[in-house]
Amino acid sequence: MRYFSSSSDSDKAARTSDLKTRGRLCKSGGVQHREASEEKMPPDADAEPKKEGMNKDLVKQLGILVTSQLMLNLGFSQMVPVMPMFAAQMGGHLGATGVGLILSAPSAATLMLNVPLGRLCDTVGRKPLMWCGTALTAIGTTATGFATTLPFLLGCRLVVGSGSAASMTGSSAYISDLSDSAPQHRAKVMAVHQAIVGSVWVVGPAIGGWLAETYGYRNSFLIAGGCAAICSLGYTQLPETLKKKESLTKAISDGASALDSSPKVPSSAKEAPKQVSTHVDSWLRDMRSILKSKNQQALIALACELPIRFSCFTTAVTLHAANVAGAGPKEIGLFFTALSLSQGIGMPLGSWLADRTSGAKKWMIVPGGLLSSLSFASMAFATSTTELLAAMALQGFCGGFYRPAIGAFTAEVTPPEKRGQAMSLQRQAGSSLSLLGPVTMGFIADATNCSTAILFGAALMGSCHLSYAFLAREPKKDKLSGKIKKR
Repeated sequence: MRYFSSSSDSDKAARTSDLKTRGRLCKSGGVQHREASEEKMPPDADAEPKKEGMNKDLVKQLGILVTSQLMLNLGFSQMVPVMPMFAAQMGGHLGATGVGLILSAPSAATLMLNVPLGRLCDTVGRKPLMWCGTALTAIGTTATGFATTLPFLLGCRLVVGSGSAASMTGSSAYISDLSDSAPQHRAKVMAVHQAIVGSVWVVGPAIGGWLAETYGYRNSFLIAGGCAAICSLGYTQLPETLKKKESLTKAISDGASALDSSPKVPSSAKEAPKQVSTHVDSWLRDMRSILKSKNQQALIALACELPIRFSCFTTAVTLHAANVAGAGPKEIGLFFTALSLSQGIGMPLGSWLADRTSGAKKWMIVPGGLLSSLSFASMAFATSTTELLAAMALQGFCGGFYRPAIGAFTAEVTPPEKRGQAMSLQRQAGSSLSLLGPVTMGFIADATNCSTAILFGAALMGSCHLSYAFLAREPKKDKLSGKIKKR
């Protein structure tokens, strides 16, 4: 550009002189147009293009979110190896089925609350559900540490499930909202979030198992409750990311003004049924559009895989490891450590590849999921702690490889104004399996053996990934996903 510097300078001077002349003419006519004319002046050809830097607001919000969830996961990671043993201690007289009953209790609450909370997430906002949910989780988890009877323990677990349903509904939509700020790095945002939050699972379960064997099981719940409370405080520092429609805000404002200015109860009573009917109709339209989407059906199928895996692990795998390898809380903690370490190895590669491919990313998700299911099945034939650790490590690597792709695809094909509701349907499917899974796996283990239950669980997990392969479509071929590009 410097080759044309002399001509550019002369042109610029001519344009400036002409603008001044026009400004004097406009002023003599009584109209001040000089500033407007100068604003319309073309930019200097020599001006350097503005460089796009890192969005500081995105970094700040992501930092607060990750730090808060780091504390939450630190508490629960050290509690994971303790919970199956504590459940066996409290409900062991009922066998593996009793253990499954205690472990599945939170899912009963999430099953009832997922859908209404999803609607609240898309109307009220993400933030209230996040901090209120984690506060409720802190209360329920702390109370679990003082439980001495089975009914009281089940009640505490229901409170934990209620809080988890609220916080997970809000936080999953929140991280997707944040990824919208940098769509070209969507998978990286998801991967960084998962990697940092998941890093505590490298040491948390192992430390939790050692603490449980040294100081008793109940202290683990007190630690987890305190960490959840800190997470709740952190969530209160986050800004709201839901962009509410002006019409909805105006309607709420007008309704509030009407209530303040007119104390007449009969008119409000007449309008209430119409407002309820309007909200119900809107909710049903959203649900129908989500359920008709093949991509949402595929994501719901994938959402069933983790609950099946966790249900089978906390019942059949834990009991199998105790029987064949004498595994206790410390060894169970090491299993999760191996899982998390290998997941951290696979995640950078998975996120890098996911950002370089668009659409359903079946070539990443399906093979990785099927290999993970096979490694889970291999635990049915393991006879030592080393073999179990190797199987867990392979599962972790596969999960780290394909999960960033799932997160990126979910954000890519789900409209922001329907994210809470769409993800609530995924959690609803997961909660149903989390409710029935531990009891079912425990019953199969009691009726046959633990190896049969593990193989059955692995087959179900594989079917989830095959369903995704059959249902998932490219975004432009999906009706719900296509609406995002038109926005």
